[in-house]
Amino acid sequence: MELFNRNHLFKLTMVSIFFFPIVSENAVPFIGASMGLYFIGYLSMQKDALNRLQRARKQGKLAYSMSFFLFILIALITVIYSQNRTQTLWGVFVYLSAFALFIILKYEVNRPNHMVPLLRAYFISTFVVGFYHFGQIVYDEIVRNIPFDPVTNFSFMENAPSLAYFMLIPLFPALVLYIYKDKKNESRFYLLTVTVALITIFMSGSRIAVVGVFIGLVLLSLLYSVKFLIALIPAGIFAVLIPIFTQRHDQYFLLSAERGRFGIYLDLLRENAGSLFFGKGFFTFDQTFNQFMEGKSSLLNLDLVNRPYDMPIQIILEIGFLGLLAGAVMIFFKMRALRVYTKSTKGRENLKVMYVGVTISMIVLLFVGAMDSYLMDPKIIYSIAILMGIMHGDGKYNGIHDI
Repeated sequence: MELFNRNHLFKLTMVSIFFFPIVSENAVPFIGASMGLYFIGYLSMQKDALNRLQRARKQGKLAYSMSFFLFILIALITVIYSQNRTQTLWGVFVYLSAFALFIILKYEVNRPNHMVPLLRAYFISTFVVGFYHFGQIVYDEIVRNIPFDPVTNFSFMENAPSLAYFMLIPLFPALVLYIYKDKKNESRFYLLTVTVALITIFMSGSRIAVVGVFIGLVLLSLLYSVKFLIALIPAGIFAVLIPIFTQRHDQYFLLSAERGRFGIYLDLLRENAGSLFFGKGFFTFDQTFNQFMEGKSSLLNLDLVNRPYDMPIQIILEIGFLGLLAGAVMIFFKMRALRVYTKSTKGRENLKVMYVGVTISMIVLLFVGAMDSYLMDPKIIYSIAILMGIMHGDGKYNGIHDI
């Protein structure tokens, strides 16, 4: 039996998609790296596949090439200027391993008979994460008869906020697929996935993620169907309460009773002014922030805070303003790709509907990233890479070249 063939590649990809949210965070990049090594062996043995890949790259559009070029450029710069090369190289490894999985999904595991099993594997894996968290809730509240503690119970993730943000990604795609109702049995599964995701998000204790849910409901009513205008009712009510939640949320980021998060950010930027253009390297911000906090007053309620800073600040101090600009360009290309795909007449109808939900999830993630900093966690990076890879793969196979 031949070791390297498309059928084995497809099955291994499905297994990778299923297990990536379940394994430990440090093990996640090795999933993508293993798939990348297998893919190299596959291309070396299957010359037709290598030729197809080379032809596809020659016909590719600038959007994809520019994104990859910008990432490689930023990676090289951050390694050169890094103040902790071990952490930076680990960060580069995480992103490159996710990119390997993206490449496989885009260029080789992209046939029509691949799409449904791949999506099922993705939604089942996210459902398992949420259902395990639901089991933790039931075990504490009913079996042990103690209040559920989100600080110590966060399923297979590293902390409660990253669990909430991770579940935001499949929430809206599953919701629009349930509304679409392509197949009755599958629509029930998507409803179950939505239910588990909502329970997980609300029980995680992440107020920002809860606000993100209602922002997503508003976007869903505007982008998908007027039938979903009912979402505006709870969203509108919650919008009135956002200022109250904001005031309560702000207390978690105080250095003292008089000092807020923006004062912390300004002092942090001043103290690291020499690194603002090129940054200090991927995955070095925790070290930078801990050094900044030495000798200063402790944050109030520190036991409820994992990362008292937001994604823009982390990006600026890890890869500099140059990296922030490059990241903005890459986000623009990906959001543009989502728009082109959902508007195209060539894609599969159920996938086009699903990627309306993915678009909403990405917008919501940008919002929560402006308030917190968990979007660069490996499992969230992989989740986005998988969804983008499936979309690009279907688009490539069906001749949607502008994505």
